[in-house]
Amino acid sequence: MVLIPEPRSIKTDRMRTFDFSKIRLGTSPLNETAQNDFLQFAGRPQADAPNILFQTDRALAPEAYRLNICEKITVVSRDEAGAFYALQTLKQILFQYGDQLPYCEIEDAPAFAYRGMMLDVGRYFYTVEDVKAVLDRMALHKLNLLHLHLTEDQGWRIQIDRYPMLTAIGARRSYTNFNRTPHKGYYTKAQIREIVDYAHAKQIKVMPEFDMPGHCRAAIAAYPALSCFDRELPVATHWGVKHDVLCAGKEETYRFIFDVLDEMLEMFADGYFHIGGDEVPKHRWRLCPHCQQKMRENGLKDEDELQEYFMNRVYKYLTEHGAKHVFMWNYDKLQPRILDKNIAFSLCGGEEKARDFTDTSAAAYYFDLPYGRIPLPAVCDHQIPAQAMGAEGQLWSEYLPNLQKCDIMAFPRTGALAESAWSGGCSWAGFQKKLQFYYTFLEANGISYTFGSRLDPKGLRKALDILWFEKRQLTWEGLHNLIDDRYVERLAKKRKAK
Repeated sequence: MVLIPEPRSIKTDRMRTFDFSKIRLGTSPLNETAQNDFLQFAGRPQADAPNILFQTDRALAPEAYRLNICEKITVVSRDEAGAFYALQTLKQILFQYGDQLPYCEIEDAPAFAYRGMMLDVGRYFYTVEDVKAVLDRMALHKLNLLHLHLTEDQGWRIQIDRYPMLTAIGARRSYTNFNRTPHKGYYTKAQIREIVDYAHAKQIKVMPEFDMPGHCRAAIAAYPALSCFDRELPVATHWGVKHDVLCAGKEETYRFIFDVLDEMLEMFADGYFHIGGDEVPKHRWRLCPHCQQKMRENGLKDEDELQEYFMNRVYKYLTEHGAKHVFMWNYDKLQPRILDKNIAFSLCGGEEKARDFTDTSAAAYYFDLPYGRIPLPAVCDHQIPAQAMGAEGQLWSEYLPNLQKCDIMAFPRTGALAESAWSGGCSWAGFQKKLQFYYTFLEANGISYTFGSRLDPKGLRKALDILWFEKRQLTWEGLHNLIDDRYVERLAKKRKAK
């Protein structure tokens, strides 16, 4: 019996089988959506009496379950999530054995409470149906948190009533890198609620991300006064780090942020929030009289402490208004001095001992990167630190413009992530034995994937894989930033002289 992720304990008796040619669910804790989803997958006529029974055992851990297949199928769980995950396991058993299921006893529980996937809808907009498809894929793998990256330099993707220009201007760009095709899209509040409700039916929480103070060119294009020098700039069209960031010195910046957070917190009530914090060039802040004044008023030693002050204010507001878990990236390998210790890190590299963190390793879980950079064996053999809250796969969308491309890059690597996060460990030696089953299961669920030698390219294939990825990243952004920095320096001098 092959199962992904691997349960804690499996006992099978292949000499005896249970006839599952018909189906009827007993009274269960499952929501109607989850029940219908399973019945549709099973695709069997209805039995005269229930042959899948559900029981409650409060002694079990959250999300844990026992699955017993003998004369009937019995699911025992503490909560709805455990029952839901038992049916995800049962789906794989049905797929392998058809109507004649071997007798078995499975005991299972997750090793880590946080098992996530980040979807970047800022660079490329994914429709509501696309996001639902991602949620379907997560549910099959017992992943339980969707991290939705909603704001970027290249696009603002969520309706905010108090600031309509965020979507009227910020949700569209004139072209993308060297592709001259315009791109646009955003989610209405009703669509966000639809996504959140669908996620909850799949036992998945949703964590929104408002990336700040960097990666905010789309917001600045809509409201130039949010930047240090009030310049009218377009929504970014090229990838790369932009030097125009939110002004950390103006109080109107914080009023804007808090207003936006108020509306986002109404839409996302799971208690998780991500505030970005990565890739924040300090060039504008060093020249900005508002930022320098803010530093003097608060005894901040430098612009790095100004960023920590900024993040602390945002964190404080969020927790005062209902957020329970607030995250930020440690992409820049921050060495915090005054950053609140209760802000958790999305840890992309290095070690963390002073605060809560999730493992978002750029060496294992950046699934947008080519397999030449992150081969499947590296994902399998990566060990999630025992002290981590859990792990999260990353689907940055600069080069994932649609769901099919997203699938090809994410699978089968997502299976290895799920096995590490749910089962507590994965190995290439063990996982590769499951690949043939996994491919057929993915195909049956309409999921594209990478296979064969492309999973671990060697020699020339690896070099070409990496070269093709690096070639696509070539832009004039570095030169543009250099020229623009000189312009802003002259502008700052002129304003100071007045």
